[in-house]
Amino acid sequence: MAENDKGFSFKRLFFRDAETEVQQNQTQASETEIKTKQDNYVSNSIPLLPVGSQEQPLLEDFVQRLQNLINQNNQPGFDFLDFTESLFEEKQNPTPEVYKTVFRIAQKIDKSLTPSRLLDSAIFYKDLVQRTVESEVSKGEAKKQGLQSEKDTERNNLDNSLKEIRIKIQQLTKQIQELQNQDLACSNQLMAIDQKYGGQFIDIDRKIGAIRNAKEQVLASILDIEAGIKSNLS
Repeated sequence: MAENDKGFSFKRLFFRDAETEVQQNQTQASETEIKTKQDNYVSNSIPLLPVGSQEQPLLEDFVQRLQNLINQNNQPGFDFLDFTESLFEEKQNPTPEVYKTVFRIAQKIDKSLTPSRLLDSAIFYKDLVQRTVESEVSKGEAKKQGLQSEKDTERNNLDNSLKEIRIKIQQLTKQIQELQNQDLACSNQLMAIDQKYGGQFIDIDRKIGAIRNAKEQVLASILDIEAGIKSNLS
């Protein structure tokens, strides 16, 4: 398999749908006890987060970016990505026997391959995803702080203007009407600031939420395979 093709087939693992998983679990009720324990472990450890229709494109974009990042940083030799792709080439929902069969075939390709090496490789990709997401979230939080600083500056400036205007109203009775109009204008500007910045805060929060959801879905997929390796190969 060419290095650039790594991860292509298991792309669908990263786009996880809660409703679809429930239906799959119902159709697999008769599978072995080991498989049931594995599914329960994963679903209880990392519950899927609800995604709104507006966040779905953001989620898919960040999931795609994470997948591309994983593929660009794939490890040499037969690793976790190769094992995962081979699993899902054999069967949509691999059973314990499929895990063992794929592992036996993989050992013929790489005689030094062990379950421990596969798990170490999975840890590498999990850490890569975690570091990337933390970096993206930090960027989003920094942008929010910058916007908050701009907002506070504008509010403080307008608040100071209001104080000066109200003092002038008391001192200059002949200009009361004019100063009152300025007071009203500044007050309206203060009220408009939240509306002005509200859309930007919502957009950033959506992106951050999508990043976190993408992380949870990718990690859930990796943990799923990890659990299978531990249950069936260790």
